[in-house]
Amino acid sequence: MVYIPVKDLNESFKVSAMFYHAEVNNERFLMRREARISRKGSIQSKVDAVVVMVNPGSCQPETEMGHTQLEKIEMLPAKSDPTQHQLMRLMERMDWNELIIVNLSDICEGNLKKFKEIEQKFKSAGIPHSIFQNDNSVERDELLANADYLIFAWGGSNNAKRMAKEYGLYDKGRQLAPYQHAISLNHIEKQYPRHPKPALISNQIEWLENLIPLL
Repeated sequence: MVYIPVKDLNESFKVSAMFYHAEVNNERFLMRREARISRKGSIQSKVDAVVVMVNPGSCQPETEMGHTQLEKIEMLPAKSDPTQHQLMRLMERMDWNELIIVNLSDICEGNLKKFKEIEQKFKSAGIPHSIFQNDNSVERDELLANADYLIFAWGGSNNAKRMAKEYGLYDKGRQLAPYQHAISLNHIEKQYPRHPKPALISNQIEWLENLIPLL
């Protein structure tokens, strides 16, 4: 399998995302509800796949944005990252035009310790931070109903395992109702959905080669 370089991927695809801010006890946090990878020139309305990751990490919009509430969220151009490049490779193999990334949490924080501290602030205040929490069921169901495939790919962090179980997606190597149709390439021994972008290129190619037959 040919490993497509980033330069070629960026010529074929663009990334946009829905960013917003959440306020918890007078603290403001950058959030991302979804990221969309689109083939340039595509006018397709149907989503080929929704991929569920752990959280947006340090993802940022391409340009500085003012304070935006969730109710006024809009799609903005976003900087592509290495994980998105790997998903573009999947899109090329599958001849897909539209892929959406959602997360177990919307919180944009790459440091796992800081993420957990921020998450606790949301919990204590009773403020949802995930599309998979019950408060967001209508939006979640509409999104998933418009996608041909649902792919679990959040990796093996303790935060991911905990949230996936807490929100009723996945536990002990199996998809939970109503997500039994979701596809995941599981770690053979530890049975968590493997992340699309391991460190080695050879392992990234292996992820593609092993996931594609499941689709």
